[in-house]
Amino acid sequence: MRTFEAGRDITLPVSLFYNGQPAVPDAGTAVLSVSAGGTVIFTQELTTGPTDAVLVVTVPAEHNQISTPFSRRVIRVTAERGGLPFDSLTMYRLVPAILYTVTPADVRAFLGVNESELPDEDVDLSGALLNIEFSITRETMAAALVSGDVAEVRANDAILYTTVLALIPSLANRVAQEETDGALSFRRNARKDFSELQKAAEARLSAAMAVLSPVVDPGYAIFITTTDADPITGA
Repeated sequence: MRTFEAGRDITLPVSLFYNGQPAVPDAGTAVLSVSAGGTVIFTQELTTGPTDAVLVVTVPAEHNQISTPFSRRVIRVTAERGGLPFDSLTMYRLVPAILYTVTPADVRAFLGVNESELPDEDVDLSGALLNIEFSITRETMAAALVSGDVAEVRANDAILYTTVLALIPSLANRVAQEETDGALSFRRNARKDFSELQKAAEARLSAAMAVLSPVVDPGYAIFITTTDADPITGA
């Protein structure tokens, strides 16, 4: 789910579908509504063109205010196609502030996938942050993310690896074994077992959580490294 900072105008695309297929609404029939907690808080008639199966809509800032750690908005576009009614839903999440610096590109880099296999909208960093906050409190995580020291690094690591672990079960279906772009193509070695990648992410998450909140056990073993004595000096 896409996430935005609260209190701002939110502009995003809404894809229109009818019976699972992209749909261009009949002229003058498209209406936008935005709801929060099941209550409609904003409506607007939309102007559409003859090829508009995707609409770019804006929800004004006054409808994106929140007083909780997060809130969800549901965008519904109702319209007609060939005189038959249909509607399409798009959701987004609002948070007070986005303090982390980890990005979807960091997640893709760890997993070894590209943007076509794992687009930004499928990388739920804010969802990972919320899950961590539920474990160690929002105040602890917020303080870490602006600390300017090792806690900030580990807080971003925790978000990264929590996100990674949520995505690993879907990797087998996401990762393309071969891609072609005109004369250019590449082929990957077939890989169906991502257990080693999962173990690495679990260990790094545990190491990060040990810094953020030593009393919280994420359920994964923490890597412990040792330095052997120098074979020459014995030190």
